[in-house]
Amino acid sequence: MKQKITFLILLLMTGSGLIFGQTMVNDFESGATGLLNVGGGITTGVVANPNPTGLNTTANCLEIQRTGAQWWIFQGLDVNDLAISSTESFFISMMLHLPAQGDIGIRFDAPDDASNGTNIVRALNSYTDFNQWQEIIFEVKDNQDATAFTLGTLFRLTFHPDMGFENEPVGQILNATDAFGYIDQVQILQNNPLSTDSFELDKNISLFPNPAQTSFKVTTNNNVVIKNVSVYTLLGKQVNNINAINSNEYDISGLASGMYVVRMIDTNGVMATKKLLKN
Repeated sequence: MKQKITFLILLLMTGSGLIFGQTMVNDFESGATGLLNVGGGITTGVVANPNPTGLNTTANCLEIQRTGAQWWIFQGLDVNDLAISSTESFFISMMLHLPAQGDIGIRFDAPDDASNGTNIVRALNSYTDFNQWQEIIFEVKDNQDATAFTLGTLFRLTFHPDMGFENEPVGQILNATDAFGYIDQVQILQNNPLSTDSFELDKNISLFPNPAQTSFKVTTNNNVVIKNVSVYTLLGKQVNNINAINSNEYDISGLASGMYVVRMIDTNGVMATKKLLKN
């Protein structure tokens, strides 16, 4: 079933238990639901996760094979009409698994579900963890040089996985024989996880042990003080059956085995997240 995404839902997410303005566009666990048109010489399909022991442990993902030489091969993804004003900031997060550094982009400026849009926005960070899952972030805006999204409604994402112009080395990296691409966990965020403050906080905290069995500790450097710790599933649902053993240790013996997201907020209000594997 398609997930309905509206601005009202985004405003109410914190109260409903979802992570700080985060909602799932498509995790491909229900098959090909939410996929729109493709073009340019591309074959896509929902397959088993090729690397479920890494950063992304979900069961399924979307496989991408290049079958043509056009730079603009694309896959459309439905977001069910998200209203955005020019004063609001939104970001697209996706898990990406490629055989090399790819030149990837998204068109956000489609006027409806059936059109592809015109302007391409490239990711804020480069894909560098070859043959591993990596989180890639896009800012939602009309084109690469814009400072805001001004069209009023985001109807769809037109994802270009392999343009071949701005990667190192330059060139297309996918084919239909032995070089496939994979995407998963496509989400809309209200905060940029690559922001400087969050990045600095992330460098100064760690979870130990990880993987963990019954508990984990939050350790910090450089006088960082964490005031709040919460745990979520990969689908954004907060789990409530964790207990603080002391000021920096948390009991997770009641959680099922799997991957979780630990959200930490310091005394300055800066937030960072880390993945935790529960054995």
